[in-house]
Amino acid sequence: MSNWWDLAYSNDFIPWHSDTPTKELVDLVESGRIKPCKVIDIGCGLATNSIYLAKKGFIVTGIDISAVAISRAKQRAKMEGVSISFYNIDFTKTETVSKIGKFDLAIDIGCYHSLASKNERERYFESLNKILNNGGKYLLWAFSSKDAWKGGPPGIDENEIEIMYDKKFSIIERKLIDTSFRMTYFYYLQKL
Repeated sequence: MSNWWDLAYSNDFIPWHSDTPTKELVDLVESGRIKPCKVIDIGCGLATNSIYLAKKGFIVTGIDISAVAISRAKQRAKMEGVSISFYNIDFTKTETVSKIGKFDLAIDIGCYHSLASKNERERYFESLNKILNNGGKYLLWAFSSKDAWKGGPPGIDENEIEIMYDKKFSIIERKLIDTSFRMTYFYYLQKL
């Protein structure tokens, strides 16, 4: 699958990319609800959110399955004058992921909802549980599977996160966002 992502990031037109950090993330940081800490950006792509967080004093690690995305993200971080650790890693490979350390905050804007199988999603959860400190925060944006006919990744079912994360995380905030492309779930969770 990484070859597909490398091909996608080799183009200048990347439909899911934005040069603006995600609104919910900005709101949480600017309001002080989330303070600078050690953060991992899962599926960081071209690092827009990673760069924003680094500029706000966070210690940032960005990971992506695409080597091309990581190469371009490094260039963008350098141009913006911020220090970010980048790794070309598949987040479903728990043993590899666990070697990069522990984090107080994890953000995912588009990785989890791209995983097609239950097995991949369980391995993702294993990796998240392994690298996130107890009390750590987790922000997830994921397309609704109800809109999968519009194209793009498979998305998530309505209560999937509540069921899978039930014993290990508490939900601080959950909302459904009407984006121009597909309905998107936003979750703000805390590891128990």
